[in-house]
Amino acid sequence: MEDTFYLKRESYEKLLEELKQLKDQKQITAKEIGEAAAQGDLKENAEYMAAKEKQSELLIKIDSLEAKLRKTQIIDDLDVDKSEARIGATVTIVDLETGNENTYLLVGSMESDPDEGKLSVKSPIAVQILGKKAGDEFEVDLPKGIRKFKLVKMEYS
Repeated sequence: MEDTFYLKRESYEKLLEELKQLKDQKQITAKEIGEAAAQGDLKENAEYMAAKEKQSELLIKIDSLEAKLRKTQIIDDLDVDKSEARIGATVTIVDLETGNENTYLLVGSMESDPDEGKLSVKSPIAVQILGKKAGDEFEVDLPKGIRKFKLVKMEYS
């Protein structure tokens, strides 16, 4: 089963722009290859070899990005039960042992950035949050041991 990549519309559009730029760069590189090839002996033509390597790297990036975009689901378009924590929800949880409170936006793995409070729905904490309602308690098996949390607040933007 292929993984689906969940993205907010804004992030999806940024990837489309990145793809456009890569394709534009591919056209420029093709021109560079043609110019370098016109200089003669290709076996010892450093400009030609560098341009061909650059083209190869661009093609790999383009193929990878196109594959991800084909498997992308825009979360803004999802029809989810907003009474439960799902991808796209902003959740506030409290560690019942320490009292520490954290707020996260539940996102797909491509957008995950814990330093910005974006938590992948595949992370251990998010897996346990999914499907919960405000007020629900849950446990997470973390490297420091099992911790108990409470989902204190949830909202969708």
